[in-house]
Amino acid sequence: MEKRLSKKSKKKISIVSIVISAVVCISIIGSSFLYDYICRTRKNVDFEEIINYEVKSSTLYIVSETATISENAESFSYGAGFGGVVFSEADGVYYALTALHAVDNKPAHLYVLSYDDLTYNERIAQQEQHIGLRDYYKTLPIAEVVYSDEEYDLAILKFSCSDSLGILNIASNTPAFKDQVAIFSSPLNEGRNEITYGTIISKKPVKFGDANGENQRLVIRTSAYDNFGSSGSVLLNKQLEIAGIVLGGGRDIFDNFRYSLVMPANEINDFITTWYSSKK
Repeated sequence: MEKRLSKKSKKKISIVSIVISAVVCISIIGSSFLYDYICRTRKNVDFEEIINYEVKSSTLYIVSETATISENAESFSYGAGFGGVVFSEADGVYYALTALHAVDNKPAHLYVLSYDDLTYNERIAQQEQHIGLRDYYKTLPIAEVVYSDEEYDLAILKFSCSDSLGILNIASNTPAFKDQVAIFSSPLNEGRNEITYGTIISKKPVKFGDANGENQRLVIRTSAYDNFGSSGSVLLNKQLEIAGIVLGGGRDIFDNFRYSLVMPANEINDFITTWYSSKK
């Protein structure tokens, strides 16, 4: 004859189920926040020691200015900023790589801040003399897009600058699974010139493209932290070469970091080769 559970037993089972569910939920949530924290604060002393000023001065922070005309009045707004890295120079003109989607909103101007330049807010905080937002940005070098390709989500910027900037070589090979890498960027509301460390977590490159699966190139994922504002920033290998350009990243349901998505060196080299060919 089938034995029926008593009300007391059923209650105990319900309590145990609730406790187990709560523990599982807390573990999932906790692991999400813990992983985000680990990636944001991870150190790599050996890597950090070899990053010199040449590398730092090759990195850029780019702010877009958008003009809006309404009722015969013109107003200007400024983007949160994104990254870039210098890869070439000729006769005082610098060429930098960045992510195309970061500049693809038809800005009036793209203002370039080098490693040592202050943002508008930093300048206001350090100096008593007031200067208007637009007046400040007009003192900075202006970049123009000289080449871009949606397939790669990459763009090449050209600008002149009185400062002497560093120039980084592009790696000949894409970093492999578990290779140590670093991202040099300025994540939104998280500081300027931040360096985050990690490894390549893709065993092989994965396809990247639009919603229809078109225009796909092969990209890689890394555990080096990025966030909004990191697009266009450089991924460094331990030879201090451009191993990739950050295009974005993955975040979980709690909006915590999971991985950064990077256009790797071999694709960048193809992109650069096509650009050179287009100039002939």
